Order: sequence, then C-alpha cells, then structure tokens
Amino acid sequence: MTISPAQLRTLSLLHTKPARRVYRSHRTDDYGWVHDDTHVRLTVTLHRLFSSGYAMLSPENRNVAVLTAKGRATLIARCG
Repeated sequence: MTISPAQLRTLSLLHTKPARRVYRSHRTDDYGWVHDDTHVRLTVTLHRLFSSGYAMLSPENRNVAVLTAKGRATLIARCG
C-alpha cells in the first residue's frame, strides 16, 4: 500500500502521542478521532491506517489509537 502524505503525518502524530476517540452524541457510531497536536479530525485517515495495519486500538483503552510495529517501521523508513 502506498502511504499518502496525510497518512504519514498521522503516523508521525501517533508516534509522539496517541489519538483519542471523541463521541459527538450518545450513539456509539457517532465519533471522530482527534489528536492534541492538530486541529484536523483524523477519522478517515486513521480508519485507513487501521485497515492497513499501521495503527490499532490500544489494548488497554479502545478509545485510544496507537501505532503498530508496522506503522513504526514505516515511519522510520520514510522519515529516518
């Protein structure tokens, strides 16, 4: 899979700190992913990273997104 610049930026953000899920209502499917270091919602980009195996939900907290080993390796290979 080709990593887009937006996905690479998101991997970089996840390397510094996990993203978190923010619910907009009481419905379980009404949420967005945010990161403290950006004002842009990461929902679409993060879902692509989830499905490609570059990011995952934290085993301790399903409302937190973290890098996988694959995501970390890709980030190191691309950014040094």
